[in-house]
Amino acid sequence: MFLTQTSSPAPPEGKDIEKMVEKYEGASARRTLSGPVGLFVAIVAGLFALFYLYQSKFGIISPEANRGIYVGITVFLCLLLYPASKKSPRNRITILDAVLALLAVVVTVYFVINYGQMANRIGFVTTPDLIMGLIAIVLCIEATRRVTGNVLAVIAVIFVIYALFGPYFPGILSHKGFTLHRVAGFLFSSLYGIFGGVAAIFANFVFMFMLFGTFLEFSGAGKFFIDFPYSLLGRARGGPAKVAIIASGLMGSINGSAAANVVTTGTFTIPLMKRVGYKPHMAGAIEAVASTGGMLMPPIMGAGAFVMSEFTGISYWHIVLVSFVPAVLYYMYLYLMVEYQARNLGLSGLPKSELPDPRHELKQGWYYLLPVAVVIYLLVNGYSPGAAAFWGITGCVALSWVRKDTRMGLKEIGNALVKGTVQSLTVGATVGTIGIIVGVVYLTGLALKFSSLLLALSGGILPVAILLVGVAAYVLGMGITATTSYVILAVLAAPALQELGVEVLAAHLIIYWMSLIGNINPPVCLAAFAGAAIAQADPMKTGWTAVRFGQPLYIIPFLFAYTPILFNGPTPEVIRAIAGAFLGIYMVAGFTQGYQLRKLNWVERILAGISAVMLCWPDFNTDVMGFVLMIMLLLWQMVTIRRQRAGASDIKIQQ
Repeated sequence: MFLTQTSSPAPPEGKDIEKMVEKYEGASARRTLSGPVGLFVAIVAGLFALFYLYQSKFGIISPEANRGIYVGITVFLCLLLYPASKKSPRNRITILDAVLALLAVVVTVYFVINYGQMANRIGFVTTPDLIMGLIAIVLCIEATRRVTGNVLAVIAVIFVIYALFGPYFPGILSHKGFTLHRVAGFLFSSLYGIFGGVAAIFANFVFMFMLFGTFLEFSGAGKFFIDFPYSLLGRARGGPAKVAIIASGLMGSINGSAAANVVTTGTFTIPLMKRVGYKPHMAGAIEAVASTGGMLMPPIMGAGAFVMSEFTGISYWHIVLVSFVPAVLYYMYLYLMVEYQARNLGLSGLPKSELPDPRHELKQGWYYLLPVAVVIYLLVNGYSPGAAAFWGITGCVALSWVRKDTRMGLKEIGNALVKGTVQSLTVGATVGTIGIIVGVVYLTGLALKFSSLLLALSGGILPVAILLVGVAAYVLGMGITATTSYVILAVLAAPALQELGVEVLAAHLIIYWMSLIGNINPPVCLAAFAGAAIAQADPMKTGWTAVRFGQPLYIIPFLFAYTPILFNGPTPEVIRAIAGAFLGIYMVAGFTQGYQLRKLNWVERILAGISAVMLCWPDFNTDVMGFVLMIMLLLWQMVTIRRQRAGASDIKIQQ
């Protein structure tokens, strides 16, 4: 279906990255279309990307066109590119697919043309409005089902049933119920349902940065983001694992998908980790955790920073600044875990003769950092995320011409536009369905009911409420993407956390971090499963190992609630909270891995765990006690190490 990509770096050992991304992003297998039909779909996908590039530079034509075209054409492409069932043909579209795709276009045109009239007669739904609304609801849910599976589609159906049959639901969930006209009209004809704020966020921010990530890849930057850390850290103890941490953090911040990041960087890093001595399940787990952390890493945060900014009304730049320390804590812990594991196993790095020269790699590719720098500069100076992404993409194309083998001509630009659009469908397919869910929440007042239910179940106890949010995020994460999970819970759960005294941004960051748990926590952990597939390891063993290496996902959300780690307090308190968090995470790594300056016995390991809890606990006295215990433990290790060395020297002298 697509034009052949000639400039982007080839995947290591010929692995089919696109197929792996589909499999481990929770997406169904995509059709491969050729001939006139394939060309037609590719042209539509390319023009779709060009339309949003144009809007990013010259401004949104109108809200209804911006949102309507994004949802409509996304559904159109999903219905053509993703088969209805396993029995459907994979190399051609069926008559049913063509009819449904055509209906998606009709519904989109109707919405864009008639939105003004529908807005003027809000509350009065005509028969054509009802018919188009019902078709739109069915098509959005069907597109989601085809691309991402049944979970989110079933949730959306349950929400529609809830809107229609409110009086039949028990207790606090009960409401007066709404007619089919009211439900379909609200979800279709207003900017609070299918074409609501979620569609705007994905069209203006998420899609543009996914497109930016594709252009970075085509320009050769993806290769540099792997090769440079490889040349720099390959010789270090357990070097390939440290390469995975840096490369996955860089790539994951931009591409916004942990599973896609695993199969992109993991095809390179996992075999190298296995080669230097990491067990297969451990190599897969390290890559999965590193890739998941990319969505926490500023400045892009997998587009999470932009989505959060829209929900909270807090500036993008403030979110980025306060997210930096938690992201560093996450990767510091992972780095320590890798280092301690390498020491425990007696691992070494790769031979210098096999590694490229870091200076040469930096000289060859330093300019690939410029598009990212341009994006950051523009965002800091008040440009819209879309405009920043536009100039970042423009920079990628310009910089690709520095080297002959990466130059992007019209053919390569066309390939990047098409590939970026098609890859975005795994996320875009959920937008209309999320809009249905959010629309029902607004229509029925479910957010307040859910908050009351959460408060009742938790007994008003904040730690219990956070745990319940984590469970909800984990369950949702089994079947939908982290961004989708965050959007749903931001509407439902954030008000409850705020009612318990958590600040707005802290509440949203708690939900966002916990939405990533599903990537690594069994039984369904797509990022870990992707790592296991590349490493040829046991999936469940890889998943449970990933949980051990990804402990900050479970710890740091509590710090958001109980400490001023987000710079939301007096300066002395902020400094103490950050220092305590860093020291606490250091001790958590020692406790989990059973190693610090040397291997720890079980007593020392327990003391390290106690010190970690004290340092992370939001109290000055416990911080002091935890710090003293940490110093005593480290001094004891230094003394015993010195004794061991002295004993070894005496033995040598006697010999």
